[in-house]
Amino acid sequence: MKRKILIFALLAVSYSSAPVEGADTIPVTMENFNQAMAAKYMGNWDKRGADKALVHLPKLVPAGDKAPVVRMNQDSLYSSAIVRADENGMVHVSIDEGAEVYTSVHVLDENSASPAYFVGPGKHSVKIDTQWAFVIFRAGVEDKTDLSGALAAQPLFHVDYSANTGHDYVAPDFDVAQRNTLTEKLKAEFLKSGQDFVYVAGKDHDVDPLRIAQSNAQGWGGMPVELGVSNIYRNTRQFKGGVCQTVSFEEPDNKYFTSITLYDEAGYMIDSARFSINSYEWEKNDDGTVTISFNCGNSAVNNLTTNGQDFNYTVRNYGVSERVVADEFGGREPTEAK
Repeated sequence: MKRKILIFALLAVSYSSAPVEGADTIPVTMENFNQAMAAKYMGNWDKRGADKALVHLPKLVPAGDKAPVVRMNQDSLYSSAIVRADENGMVHVSIDEGAEVYTSVHVLDENSASPAYFVGPGKHSVKIDTQWAFVIFRAGVEDKTDLSGALAAQPLFHVDYSANTGHDYVAPDFDVAQRNTLTEKLKAEFLKSGQDFVYVAGKDHDVDPLRIAQSNAQGWGGMPVELGVSNIYRNTRQFKGGVCQTVSFEEPDNKYFTSITLYDEAGYMIDSARFSINSYEWEKNDDGTVTISFNCGNSAVNNLTTNGQDFNYTVRNYGVSERVVADEFGGREPTEAK
């Protein structure tokens, strides 16, 4: 009996002496939320060594919360880097000639702002507002059963790591519980608002800070709109997953391609047999329009499934056109099939 009492006493001391969460962390508020989100996701890639060398993901991003960043997709294979700005505040990135698929490079800073997005081969020097940048390369996937073109493109991506010499990226230690609480609040507000994602290029902007924070909570890693170059991501509200629904729309006239991906309320791809589709693979109607089916059975045209789970979805427009910016194509209000 004395031995048992001693064991319980030791356990009690062990638990009571554990560090209190948030004791030495940075409080998370609306004022620094964007920085806290950048630290979270850059920290995830830092664990993979992205501040030492370009990290290539050789396979499609998995569904569910296994994804390293919220609201990723399977339109491309990702390669990522964490790079320190040089003495002039610049980071240097490039894509070589020779890719047979869509390629792009996207630069974000520690404020979750996106000062640059480039498509295709080229060398670029980008001024950032912070000490470190997060760089995302995309190699397009036209057929999810054949990744050869995307894999062949990844060696064509380059980042100048010379400014990293002697420096390690260390993610600021924001209070995790506070960040999670605020993130869930902003995610819920975003889905209820019915608004589009909105992102900025830098610290000087006239965008509502709440909309920026909501966008970074529900879909971190976007970019401002540049016609024919960057992408615009349009999101929907939540829909019931237990009924057959369809949506039809005129096919968008984006420069590159268009995709639709299903997400759960937390912003992760729904883990089902088919949760995404793009314009390389969808079937068109006789009149040239496109119909997407949700939970309508394998025989339904362009059918996506959620296994009965409620869902929202994002329409991604790569190389966005002026008509898409004007939101002339719809495609975000499914109706229950009769």
